[in-house]
Amino acid sequence: MKQLYFIFVVVLCMATGCGSKKDASGDSDQHIFQIDSVDRVTGVQRMQVSRTNQDIVCNGKKYRLFIDRSPSDSLKKVKSDAGIFTDNRIVLKIARENGTTLFSKTFTKQNFASLIPDRYLTHSILEGMVFDDEKTSNSKNIILAASVSIPMTDLYIPFSIIITPDGKMTMERDEDMGDLPSLQGNGINSVSYTHLRAHETLRYL
Repeated sequence: MKQLYFIFVVVLCMATGCGSKKDASGDSDQHIFQIDSVDRVTGVQRMQVSRTNQDIVCNGKKYRLFIDRSPSDSLKKVKSDAGIFTDNRIVLKIARENGTTLFSKTFTKQNFASLIPDRYLTHSILEGMVFDDEKTSNSKNIILAASVSIPMTDLYIPFSIIITPDGKMTMERDEDMGDLPSLQGNGINSVSYTHLRAHETLRYL
């Protein structure tokens, strides 16, 4: 009986240890920029794939929203003092309640080029996109929050993507970028940019 009890305790400890290890790895997945993998040969870092498929409501009408963010090897790699990073593509699809398509587009950071200084565009990646429920609830349009960021820094440039009821799109930068500091080499000055992080939920995609 004592032997069986000992075996049970050992098995329980092993199971608990495995559980703790899994939780620890889960926590590491939540680090800055959600780096999911690093190529052992090239050292290129990639964010994890993120997919959203949800029902939303805008101005009393129901829609189906699909967002897919994936690292794309066909895009130019982004270099910084923190390493080399794969940029992302984001697919956005919005369907009406009857199943017809209201809006469909694939985004890269180049879609935001007119709203970002060239010196930052070169060193940034398209970080994420989420549905902005608060802004949409106070509008007749569907509004999404998007972000372009310089990897492994606090520099986080927020945008709003506005989709009208007839499927037309406009984009707006949410913050005044006039006070951005100059770049130093492949990096940026060590300055706090918390005033730019208006769309914090994108950090956890």
